[in-house]
Amino acid sequence: MAASPVILYAAPWCSKCRRVRLCLEETGVAFREVNPEEDSAAAAALAARTGGSLDVPAVQAGERFVVDPDDAALTELLGVAVAQPADVYDVAFVGAGPAGLTGAIYTAREGLRTVVLEKGLPGGQAAATDRIDNYPGFPEPVGGPELMDRVRRQAERFGAEILTGREVEAIDVSGAFFSLRTGAGTVRGRGVVVTTGSVYRRLGVPGEEPLLGRGISFCATCDAPFYRNRPLVVAGGGNSALQETVHLAGFASRITLVQLLDRLTGSKVLQDRVRSLPNVEILLSHRVTRVAGETAVEGVEVEDLVQGGSRTLAADGLFVFVGLAPNTAFLQGLVDLDEQGFVVTDPRTLATSVPGVFAAGDARAGSSKQITTAVGEGTVAAFLVQKWLADRNRCVLGDRPKERP
Repeated sequence: MAASPVILYAAPWCSKCRRVRLCLEETGVAFREVNPEEDSAAAAALAARTGGSLDVPAVQAGERFVVDPDDAALTELLGVAVAQPADVYDVAFVGAGPAGLTGAIYTAREGLRTVVLEKGLPGGQAAATDRIDNYPGFPEPVGGPELMDRVRRQAERFGAEILTGREVEAIDVSGAFFSLRTGAGTVRGRGVVVTTGSVYRRLGVPGEEPLLGRGISFCATCDAPFYRNRPLVVAGGGNSALQETVHLAGFASRITLVQLLDRLTGSKVLQDRVRSLPNVEILLSHRVTRVAGETAVEGVEVEDLVQGGSRTLAADGLFVFVGLAPNTAFLQGLVDLDEQGFVVTDPRTLATSVPGVFAAGDARAGSSKQITTAVGEGTVAAFLVQKWLADRNRCVLGDRPKERP
């Protein structure tokens, strides 16, 4: 055991100081912490050891002294093993959709201890999609559950831990590590990547839930080719609904656009374009009240809110574009969110307003809400969080400092 007393020279603003403090606490070594910015005697003692500078963190054990120590240096200095705490991961991904699982593949493959926390089952919205027709490498449509199961197994093969039933309720950033609180306990990580995705707002009508992915879709780019020369209904009247209607019109035989309000709310350019399409009919002041069909969409019932009465539109598919809701409620007050609740990031680094917290995929403001781009952002986030960890020399990372006489 190192000679007493052990002194930690640290400042409250210094993240490396917090890391060393936690490592000392984990070993059970008794130590005294001093702040050279406020303690003139401590400043003089530190300057005498460093040749005049006030470098922190620094640890003194008897006559031995080291600046900015990593685990190996602390072990040698103190004579006791200093190891990474067992419950601390290098990277914690919040959400096991395409972005989170892909990111976990890359961080785990690079040797970082990786955990993915998921409130439900792995796969996200992609796993709830019956057929995916535009994922590279699959000439024929692939089932969403099958595709995401492959990604999950690949992440696990590289050593990522995927914990289901772990909805993150809050993230505490006050300690040396990020503490992610779930109903099943707290998980600590050195870096965090938010990959919680978003959910499409539903209509909440009878028949909708059992036919999701079986004729009810939220992505024209993904599913339009399945409805070539077939009748469709589109619910919504904003920019997304109008843009997707334009795309669908190139495939469907007929489209009925159902808008709850007495007007379309998308841009005038899009309104004019949709109105010019010969195979599109617009029903204003109408709402969808039921989706007909047992195993596939067979029709859509709508109600006239002005004249009254209902009728069933013949349709093989229903595309719903009434908005997206990001799964980011647990981040309120922690990171910057836009007006809709999506995470604001630097588009170059995917960094949020909190250092060490990144975001990728559909939960991020400005994302394109596609599986392939979520996969790409998950990959980019993996490399960026790894760089962030290396730059900050957190516990197991960084060069070993030189011992000073």
